[in-house]
Amino acid sequence: MIHIVFWAWYAIGTLLLWTIGVPDVLQFSNGLFLVFYGLYALSLVFTLSDQSVKCWRRGHTWLAVAVIWTGGMSVEWLGVHTGWPFGQYEYSRILGWHLFGVPVTLGFAWIGVVCSGALLASRLPRGRSNLWIRALLTAALAVLLDLVLDPVAHLRGFWSWEAAGGFYGVPLSNFAAWFIVGGLLSLILPALQPDARRDLRAVRLYQLILLMFGVLGLQAGLWWCGLVMVLGMLLAEGSRKI
Repeated sequence: MIHIVFWAWYAIGTLLLWTIGVPDVLQFSNGLFLVFYGLYALSLVFTLSDQSVKCWRRGHTWLAVAVIWTGGMSVEWLGVHTGWPFGQYEYSRILGWHLFGVPVTLGFAWIGVVCSGALLASRLPRGRSNLWIRALLTAALAVLLDLVLDPVAHLRGFWSWEAAGGFYGVPLSNFAAWFIVGGLLSLILPALQPDARRDLRAVRLYQLILLMFGVLGLQAGLWWCGLVMVLGMLLAEGSRKI
């Protein structure tokens, strides 16, 4: 059910973003999109073909979810209030209700980023057998996604940075922090065995999130974001061939 809700939300939202923009009366949909994104990515992670990890369908599943959500929210809180590790920034109200200065929907965004990255990383042989290798690959995929997402979100006022510079106004420290946080949070996930149908959905999820923000970047003249979008989509497609 969640995949139907997510893709319907994605299709309508992307069409609006690429054309007339999201009307004021529908601004609440921005935060809900992050919730649906996280839940859909999570559903792919725990649709496991390996019978030995069915325990994760019970209490450990919710523990993993809680750790990733809490970890993501905690590091965002640290960034908003101290400027470390991402840089000094501030969230607008576009993404919904705030908890100590951080939209609660950001926890679901971290779930989506970490889970989709871990699924792609698990396609590689070493990523299946070694969680630390998978964490490094997940971290790299998270940074590729953020190189497209963050400049566009900054431009559209989802959040704002105090110091200009870096990559289209986003400090380089932000991308380094995404690498570290994304990789560490992925370690909470169990080892993932290949599953052709699930893995295809994970690839398409990663690619279409890149496409959504990459096209917005190109529309705004952020040409390097477009290049990263193409690179990320090709790498994700290549993971299916291994």
